[in-house]
Amino acid sequence: MMLAPMAIAAALVAADSIECTPWGGAPMRGVVTRADACGVVIKIDAGNATVELGWPEVRAISPADPAWSGWIEAGDAIRRGEQRLARGDAALAADAFGRATELLEGASGRCLERVWSQWATALRSCGRANAAALAQVRAMDLAADDALPPWPADLCPAFTEATEAREAWSAFSGATFASPRAAAWGALLREVAARQAGAEPKTLPKPPRGASKDDAMRRERLVLEQWIDALGEASGTRQRAREALADLLARIETPVRHWCRVAIGQSLLIEARAAKPGSAEARRLALDAAEQFLTVVACDDAAIPMLSATCAALGAQALDAAGDARGATTVRNRLLQEGTSP
Repeated sequence: MMLAPMAIAAALVAADSIECTPWGGAPMRGVVTRADACGVVIKIDAGNATVELGWPEVRAISPADPAWSGWIEAGDAIRRGEQRLARGDAALAADAFGRATELLEGASGRCLERVWSQWATALRSCGRANAAALAQVRAMDLAADDALPPWPADLCPAFTEATEAREAWSAFSGATFASPRAAAWGALLREVAARQAGAEPKTLPKPPRGASKDDAMRRERLVLEQWIDALGEASGTRQRAREALADLLARIETPVRHWCRVAIGQSLLIEARAAKPGSAEARRLALDAAEQFLTVVACDDAAIPMLSATCAALGAQALDAAGDARGATTVRNRLLQEGTSP
């Protein structure tokens, strides 16, 4: 009979005294009473004190059970990722957190959600939006229902090109999530990307049980549901979705209101391209779309640089559609000057 991972870990914990040196602390001697993917609990030899350390806090431990080696390596990767993220080196931080998630594959414990959230933050900071969104949903998958990670404004599923949207659609189509909440979010993000990619839509799963009352992210999910309709095939469906999004826009705070504007803008751009080319109606719709996108760019929320860049690029596309080549060029030049890419 195979033992569960925790049972194996418990069986391998040595009864002999070990020496453990935490980062920034003095060495301590004691007996390990528990070790798992998240850390180690040591009963100090002198007295009855017990110390609990996460693996990122452990500088050295000897003798170390071979069963801990992957956890110790993951802890070191997490510590390096946190240090690199703190000094602004997002790319190397993302590599370190990615390595940690590989080493912790199949593990369980309260620390797993935090590692995936940190990886999502690092990926987002270096502009890897699709990978960051997947990592964020994975963090949601691992989180307790009462400790859901917040959904960052920058992970707004807006794309400037159909190829980018198709990459996101493909990534979420191939992902599986254990919790109904994460699976529902993954499906919503997949379908928002599918509409922008021109991919074949799929049926959405039913919302998780109790979501209408207890889901801390119900507003974001409602926006995503309306966004899907705002990009739908029927003009009437798109119109009703834009009205619903406009109503939400008047009632909710940032960052969700930015998502409403992006969805409305994309829907208006569809209408503009469906109108008679060169007509006053097409120009009006395209300018209305540009206004939605550029309002997000003009906001003073410093926490959404990636979303702002995406909206600037979409705003330039809308100005082009309105026949305002000069305005579109001005917006694109701003992107180049600020060194920001969508």
